Amino acid sequence: MPPLDLTHIRQHHTVAELIALGKARRQVTPFEKLGTFTPVKRNASDYLKHVREMLVPELLPLRRERMSASAFAFFRGSVELMDYDLDYQSSTEIPAVVCGDAHIGNFGFYASPERRLVFDLNDFDEAGVHPWEWDLRRLLVSVLLAARDSNFKPKKVEKLIQAASASYREALKRMFDQTTLDRFYRDNEVQAVLNFGGAPEDTADLIASLVKKAQKRNSEQVVRKFTVTNSRGERQFKENAPRSVHIDRQTYQGLKAGISEYLLNVRTDVALLLSQYEVTDIIRHSVGVGSFGSLCYLVLLTSTDGSHMVLQIKEALPTRKVGSQSRPALTAAMELTEGQRIVSSQRILQATSDAFLGYFQMENKSFYVRQFRDMKESIDIPTLDWGQFQAYANTCAMILAKAHAQSPTAAMIRGYVGNSAKFDEAMAKWATAYVEQVDNDYQDFLDI
Repeated sequence: MPPLDLTHIRQHHTVAELIALGKARRQVTPFEKLGTFTPVKRNASDYLKHVREMLVPELLPLRRERMSASAFAFFRGSVELMDYDLDYQSSTEIPAVVCGDAHIGNFGFYASPERRLVFDLNDFDEAGVHPWEWDLRRLLVSVLLAARDSNFKPKKVEKLIQAASASYREALKRMFDQTTLDRFYRDNEVQAVLNFGGAPEDTADLIASLVKKAQKRNSEQVVRKFTVTNSRGERQFKENAPRSVHIDRQTYQGLKAGISEYLLNVRTDVALLLSQYEVTDIIRHSVGVGSFGSLCYLVLLTSTDGSHMVLQIKEALPTRKVGSQSRPALTAAMELTEGQRIVSSQRILQATSDAFLGYFQMENKSFYVRQFRDMKESIDIPTLDWGQFQAYANTCAMILAKAHAQSPTAAMIRGYVGNSAKFDEAMAKWATAYVEQVDNDYQDFLDI
């Protein structure tokens, strides 16, 4: 089976026929049924332990500390629990290429190859072909949890969840007012996103400040922040154990060989560019919450002119959905093509992707590569006021719809969601019910 099996989403119907097929799915899975949460019997601590066994042991205390900060932080770091539960929920059974972890913190800014700042989904470790509503459910639950952390009024938040669902539904409708090629050439440049979403003025001001900050985050800025000059006048990464540590010689040589393999699957122009650089240092450096504890490295490259750039290499763990229900147990041996799955999904779901995106294998592990922090910036969600938070949640839902619209089955989704607020009410109902499940899992986690 290929890393990303797209056979289930290829279609030979017209858009009108697919919309009709999607609408007919409401007879099998009406909105009320889709909006009803079905509790699942499982042992959360055992399942979390199952994933922890694949992570770097010395990083587990820091990972636990990060996940303990709030129910939302726990939710971000325990995607495997929701993935398990989603298998037991009522579903539209309409597959699409999905992000798999589309929570509100997994959207952000980055530079396109043309050096324009875009806003899009930015995490694809769990991506694959699954029912489209899995992404929307995870997004709405995350909005509820993040809003609670900011102490926004529950009644307002309840309306926002429905509004975010409507934003998804309406954006999908607008995507199908365009041709197939226009949907592919979607523009997620920051100003285009603001125009598409109709963001209020206060949000435009917030975005303008983030754009200014992001534009300063280039490779040389990363080098200044993360490296020092040693006694021989050479640049090397700073250490901050256990999060940031230099690696042994064997791992270093293995990664250098992996980079040589990576150069075979990037664009020819990128490979030629990188031929002017030499690897001058590598460090293990963990980031994030959900992926914290997996293998992650920074590679310092020095050019023939003395300038630098930094690549990030992340371990591509098997999507945690694999370990649920009757599917095979989650093991490192399943990794071999996971980097390719993540890279392929990212290229489908993002409007434009990092030119340096690629993958390689090292022994029984799979890795993917991207440029580190190149004009990358994320929204600091707790600092948002209510108006900004509303606009941000609705924008994320809109971006998610544009990503889902890349799947040939998206017209079926369009037919299913229709034009009625009843769909939004059902999705809000499910998300609200699932927050209680997250709270219970979070308390169990704290009690361990």
